Amino acid sequence: MNDFVLYFRLGLTHILSWSSIDHILFLLALIMVFSYKDRHKLLILVSLFTLAHTTSLFLSVFGYVHVDEKLIETLILWTILVTALSDILWTNDRILTRIHYYFSFFFGLIHGLGFASDFKLIIAGQSRKILALLEFALGIETAQIILGIVILASLFVLQKIWLRNIRERHILISGIIIGYVIALLSW
Repeated sequence: MNDFVLYFRLGLTHILSWSSIDHILFLLALIMVFSYKDRHKLLILVSLFTLAHTTSLFLSVFGYVHVDEKLIETLILWTILVTALSDILWTNDRILTRIHYYFSFFFGLIHGLGFASDFKLIIAGQSRKILALLEFALGIETAQIILGIVILASLFVLQKIWLRNIRERHILISGIIIGYVIALLSW
């Protein structure tokens, strides 16, 4: 039980910390196209991400995939940039929602590789690596649901008190995300 808490908490903090701003921005860019009434779709979106993240993490931890960490860090920023750009370029929310499901899965594969070397160090010498990975994934899933609910609620409040036009909201928030990511890419 103690190991479960350790890996579950590690999954939670992997998403719910300021050092994970890349995950937070990526989720924000993915989720902002949903309305509060579409909150049930949030579970599909975050589950696709968790499945992909866990799959690539598994493949890396068990030596099936080897990647350059610097390349993955850069690709993660590009996944955020592409997602935020899609929020500006596509005006049909129904199509954008479908696109974001694909982004959540395929870009989740890249995001999972971003934590692979750290996770390998954490579970080095463990005999129960697969169980640790699943416990970590459960923490990630829980954290993303929490973050998703907070994002949806915040967007709902923002829409009620300030940005009533959803299109303007997409452009403003995406613009902030894009500016931040471009600044990181230029460093």
